[in-house]
Amino acid sequence: MSVLVLSTLLMVGTYLLSNANSESKISKVQFLATKNYYLAETGIHDMIWKIQNDAATRQAFLNGTLSSSNNITKTNIFGDAAASYQVTAANTTTSEAWIIATSTYQIGNNISQRVVKSYISKATGSTADWEFTVFAGGRGSQQNGNFNFTGSGVILTSTGGRLHANQLLKIKGGELKINNGGITASNNIIVNAGGKLTLNNSYQEAPTSTIDTLQIDFDSALPTSWKNRADTTYTSAQFSNLANNTTLNGIIYVTGAASITGKNMTINGVLVASGNLSITNAGNTFVINADPVKGGGLLSKGNISITTSGGSVTVNGLIYSGNKLSMTSAGTNFTINGSMSGFDADVTASGGSIILNYTPANFQPVIDPTYNSTSPIIQINHWEEQY
Repeated sequence: MSVLVLSTLLMVGTYLLSNANSESKISKVQFLATKNYYLAETGIHDMIWKIQNDAATRQAFLNGTLSSSNNITKTNIFGDAAASYQVTAANTTTSEAWIIATSTYQIGNNISQRVVKSYISKATGSTADWEFTVFAGGRGSQQNGNFNFTGSGVILTSTGGRLHANQLLKIKGGELKINNGGITASNNIIVNAGGKLTLNNSYQEAPTSTIDTLQIDFDSALPTSWKNRADTTYTSAQFSNLANNTTLNGIIYVTGAASITGKNMTINGVLVASGNLSITNAGNTFVINADPVKGGGLLSKGNISITTSGGSVTVNGLIYSGNKLSMTSAGTNFTINGSMSGFDADVTASGGSIILNYTPANFQPVIDPTYNSTSPIIQINHWEEQY
């Protein structure tokens, strides 16, 4: 009996030790994986910083001539001798490149490695002849550069100009009507069941070549940037605290995110945000009027999100999002006399009407290359992780 009891205890003890050892190894692996992820992510942003701030690397990126001389290797990161990463960058074409960061972390005989790949691009599009009513300009993967329209008994009407997506253009429901214009996609145009595409004196073409995103100089040191040309500058808090029925004139620049919630507002000029821009309209009236010299528009370095329920939204100018542009409209009269552009664009509507009129006179002053000779935005088009 003693031998049996001792044998049982030995087996239980052996199991517990083995289990504890396994848990220790799993914990160590997770610890190393987390360390390596952040090391690799740091490597990606290190290369992006170098492209933005080192003159030789920046020019190589723009010219399409990045080489091994632009690579980055760092060890003893943050004083940790076990941490290191190597970063390479290679152009696929001018102003677009793959960045690959490989990080390693060592504890004793245990070595963990992580590889992160990122595809980046810089806006270099010409403003001389911007012919787009709607533009989705992301490139690099199937997740970028898409335009999606989802409607429920709603007609999205576009008159003049061209609707273009650098990837897929999808009509998932409702009717998209093109008058005296065109609809194109670099990949494909898809009309799902419940959706309808109507062409009146217009053309449809896919696939076509990809097109560069517009350059917008939000906040460079140049005196011509939107930040330095602003007539009025607000912080995020100051802007969100503006009273109902406020009217603003000229170039309005918001440092950080700009939010308009449940307010009537009129802007005679251009509203610019260095962060995300969101408008939530519940039966309210929001109007952008084009200034005869400065033009009109909503410009965001980040995302633009417009959510409406009733009321009306009128934008005489350009809606420009440096990242994702999304519009959700329910029973709203939504009119854009100008153009709208985003990295990706989603329009969802039920009831009301959405009318897009290609009106260059309202947005040409906004995209004038005199004021947008450079674009500080480096857009991450694709992010991929490997162990």
